[in-house]
Amino acid sequence: MMRSRRLEVLMAAALLALGAAAQPTGLLIDRVEAVVGREAVLYSELMARTEGAPRGSDAQAVRCAALEDLLFEKLLIEQGKLDSVIIDDARVEGELNRRIQHFAQQIGGEAKLEEYYGKSIAEIKADFRPQVHDQLLMQEMQQKTTADVSLTPRDVKRFFDRIPEDSIPLIGSEVEYAMILRVPKAREEEVSRVRRKMEEYREAVVKKEKDFCVLAGLYSEDPGSAKECGELGLVPPGVMVPEFDAVALSLKEGEVSNVFSTQYGWHFMQLIERRGERYNARHVLMMPKVSGADLLRERDRLDSLRAGVIAGRIDFGQAAYDLSDDEESKGNRGVMVEPTSNSARWDLKDLDQQTFFVLDKLKPGEVSEPQVVINPDNSKAYRLLRLTVRTDPHRANLRDDYRLMHQAAEARKRQEAVDTWIKERIGSSYVRIDTAHAECPFLHQWNKPVTGQ
Repeated sequence: MMRSRRLEVLMAAALLALGAAAQPTGLLIDRVEAVVGREAVLYSELMARTEGAPRGSDAQAVRCAALEDLLFEKLLIEQGKLDSVIIDDARVEGELNRRIQHFAQQIGGEAKLEEYYGKSIAEIKADFRPQVHDQLLMQEMQQKTTADVSLTPRDVKRFFDRIPEDSIPLIGSEVEYAMILRVPKAREEEVSRVRRKMEEYREAVVKKEKDFCVLAGLYSEDPGSAKECGELGLVPPGVMVPEFDAVALSLKEGEVSNVFSTQYGWHFMQLIERRGERYNARHVLMMPKVSGADLLRERDRLDSLRAGVIAGRIDFGQAAYDLSDDEESKGNRGVMVEPTSNSARWDLKDLDQQTFFVLDKLKPGEVSEPQVVINPDNSKAYRLLRLTVRTDPHRANLRDDYRLMHQAAEARKRQEAVDTWIKERIGSSYVRIDTAHAECPFLHQWNKPVTGQ
């Protein structure tokens, strides 16, 4: 509950694969399946890529495809080293820290991660550092291979015109919509009551009348830490919300903070230890309760706002900017953006069930009645939805689906650039593939004899 949005970005970063060769298992006898320049493709790498693949003829196809992917990656690494592409040590260290922190969060802390591997964090990082360096090098080289790719509207039209008529994709119904969200706030009397109660608990801990662990277990409303005596584990700044970091970093080890507030409620904490910039603290959280009356007040407010929009007295976009509690959409005047395509256009099948059933009943320009929504923390809020665009299922065309055609044309052009790059580099690179893979139907001529071999 106490994680900030920066943690979502951290978790969305590329993760370090826990393949068979990296896990603390028994002895693995490895062998070389292929060589590209000075880079070897190992049996363990290939097996990690094909884990869970079907058996029989399909398994061979999966294995060949995985091997070609690995050959491409090794070619990127080899060429990156030949081109003297530099991956800064600080960048590698930063990526290592992010990944280690992710795994520590998942497994229950750095101590448990060290126990799992039977190594210290420093030793784990040393083991993974070459892999992370090579992954960053591959990313850099892939960006270089497609850096010059650009498209004009004429390129997009040419791409679309070359699609056979019977192959033009069918586009499902799509919508564009906007939202105003109102999250009810607890009344001032309830906020004051919770703060007073927290002051009492803190004073009892400071006077050693009550044990911190017992208080956290009985009263803390942070489910992730309450059962652990309120302890959060070792975290760097930026994982918790800023106010929490500021208080933690102002304390000495063993010191108990004053009561303070964040967007989640009222806290007090005790600093357990600090290692460099990272810290471990325990805390108690109590949240002011939102009453049914508070919730109904927001529903009535949105009901009045909807009436104003329908009557033309209120602009929906301006109201969203001024009043919505949804930080991601209010800056867009309430327009909801599909995260994968970064577009306002949503495929109906990608909408959550709550949203789908509301929009399905609206015509473009109409505003829904206030709808109750359940937040991830099980609290309730109210929202208005305004449907702005609805498209019927249709065969793709440049007028309505230019964005999709542009994306498809760009993807094709990027792949062509990569294919050209591979072809050029294969011709001047040493490539050897084990004869066990001689029958693989590669897309590129990896097993073509190289002059001088």
